[in-house]
This record gives sequence, structure tokens and C-alpha cells, in this order.
Amino acid sequence: MSPTFMFQVAVLIGASIGGTYYLADNMDVEETKVEVEDIKPGYQSKQETPLARGSVVSIPRTNGQFFAQGRVNSGSVRFLVDTGASTVALTLEDARKSGIKVNTLVYNVPVDTANGRVMAANALLKEVRIGGVRVTNVRALVLSEGLHISLLGMTFLGELQKVEVMPNQLILRR
Repeated sequence: MSPTFMFQVAVLIGASIGGTYYLADNMDVEETKVEVEDIKPGYQSKQETPLARGSVVSIPRTNGQFFAQGRVNSGSVRFLVDTGASTVALTLEDARKSGIKVNTLVYNVPVDTANGRVMAANALLKEVRIGGVRVTNVRALVLSEGLHISLLGMTFLGELQKVEVMPNQLILRR
């Protein structure tokens, strides 16, 4: 190797290291902090009701999943939080409890579930609330069959400022 090539490599390495230190000192890095007294690291609750303060909600892990009791329109709905679901998906029963007239829905959206393909209907939910976190005008699907629990999907979660998964809890911030 020529001395010129070795010098160029040394300059590149030096610039990379110096640039890294410069960026580390001068970038605004947002720390992940939750400023809520009710949320305790490592806290595991057997309850499914989210703890809320303002627009931050802590949902405890239960049996390896995150279940949340919430409200859709005027009805109480138990959700499984599912970041893999592109939309909020309601069971037929939960749609009824939420004031949706399920007999007027058009089930023309094919949906692949773990139990196979089923038909779903589009719906627009006036409000979905989990604790103090509220999102309005949420697109959803109502499944006529094949869904045993309603899913809190990305049409709700995507409207939040932050969704943070921790070992024993899920934090939602609006």
C-alpha cells in the first residue's frame, strides 16, 4: 500500500471518529422518559384497566399480551393491542355495544385471519378512548365472524405521539 493511500484512510477514520463525537454532543436526542407517577418500572398488574393520567396511559402486560378496556362511541370494549393490525377491528358484539347498526353494514372487505378469510364492513368510529387517551374519527372494520376479541390497531395507534413497549407494560401517549 502506498503512503498516500494509508494517509487517506487515516484521515477518513479520524474524520469519522471526530464527526461521531461532534454529532453525539450536538444532536438533540429525545430520551425515553415517562413523567407519570402512576407508572412504575417492573410493575405488573393482573388488572386489564389501563392506568391513566392526562393523555398518557399505561397498559399492563397480561399473559404476554396487552389488553385494554376502552370505550368506542358509547360502548365498553375490551381490546387486544395489535400493532400488526392495520385498522381497529371490532367483533360483531362490540360493534353492537358501540351503537353501530350492524344490520345496515355492507360486508364487502375480505380479511385474512388466523382462522381463514372472512368478510368485514368498513365503519367510522366517532371516538375511541383508552383511559385518558382519546382519538376521534377512527377508521375501523367490523368482522361478522372469526374475531374473538376486538383489536386496537394502527388507525388508533398511528394517531398517538408515542407507543412504547416495555417488559411489563405498554405506554400510550397522545
